[in-house]
Amino acid sequence: MLKRSIFLVLFIFIVCTSVSVFAVPVAYRSWTYLDLTALLSPEWSWTLLSSHSYEFDRNNDPKSDVEKKTFFYEVFTGPTYTMKFGNLTVKLPLWYYYQGFPIRSAVNPSDHDKYFYSHNIEFMPTLEYKIGNFKFWNRVIFHNKVYSSLYDSSSKNKGYSLLIREYFRVEYNVTDQFAVMIGDEIFQGIIEDDDTKDITPSPVSPGFEYGGFTQNRLYIGFSYKFTPTIIITPMYMYQTQYFDAGNELTEKDHYLFTTLTFIFKTY
Repeated sequence: MLKRSIFLVLFIFIVCTSVSVFAVPVAYRSWTYLDLTALLSPEWSWTLLSSHSYEFDRNNDPKSDVEKKTFFYEVFTGPTYTMKFGNLTVKLPLWYYYQGFPIRSAVNPSDHDKYFYSHNIEFMPTLEYKIGNFKFWNRVIFHNKVYSSLYDSSSKNKGYSLLIREYFRVEYNVTDQFAVMIGDEIFQGIIEDDDTKDITPSPVSPGFEYGGFTQNRLYIGFSYKFTPTIIITPMYMYQTQYFDAGNELTEKDHYLFTTLTFIFKTY
């Protein structure tokens, strides 16, 4: 009964947030992560995390009727330092982050596709607090972008912008293997790159980040542990994108957001 109710609510939500009355572009995508984490000691670990996002369909977009197909690539890698204080766990990852954007022409589909990329440094302090079957999880990403190939000169490609993303999630362990979860993430631009802020095409692009509120993501899903070291987490993610001026809604995106995690203990 609980599962049927969850799926019914989710179905109604997707339908209501997809109707054309909102008159903004709506995209339907998958986003799949592979997480390989090596535990080096009780405190230290190293993660290699990669992802691929694929766009299946796009509606209400006057600029293009061409889906972007492969939409996005990502690679994260770096160390994490972990501290435990009773029921509270503090994690301090510091990772390198590569973003790749294969952009299909929206004006002339016969044009060759273009590929843009960026280099970033991510500091991601994370708090996890367990009480009974509940886990309260809060992660703040300091997204430091230091290079973007979007621009037409080397002086503009090198720069700096800072975006802060805060993600709060509540998890409930139904069994030792199965947990349900719901969370929300907000995106807030803090520092804009002075040389490119007036020529970056939109707040959500391969370029340097805009200032102000630009995105919100709602997550609903579950995790299942095949073993303590092999975990799959499928989630539905509803993303809304905004321009900072007046918080104008500019796009809505529906994702099947899945993470497959492998953990390796080396000590």
